[in-house]
Amino acid sequence: MATVNFQEILDMLKDEAVKLAMATFKDFKNEAKADALNLLDEIKDNLKTWTLQVAEGKLTRADFEFLVLAQKELVEMNALKQVGFGLIKADEFKNSLLTLVSNTILGLL
Repeated sequence: MATVNFQEILDMLKDEAVKLAMATFKDFKNEAKADALNLLDEIKDNLKTWTLQVAEGKLTRADFEFLVLAQKELVEMNALKQVGFGLIKADEFKNSLLTLVSNTILGLL
């Protein structure tokens, strides 16, 4: 199994998360970008552990996806909340980000 460079994966995820934020929110791009990067920062330690475990065959792809998507309840979209953006749209964005994270990493492994 090839060595996993998690920092490269994290950098790629940050780029993709910013693109998603910019495409999703026209009037609140800066807030969405801040929340997207904050989400990745909050979950990066767990994400690194889980990514390495999948790469080593210690964690199934389904379990990885479940663990990543379960982070939804632990991460807040504070910048979007501060500007009064609706919770439903913020949650949809959070779901999209976590799905992006899961799909990107699993696609690379």
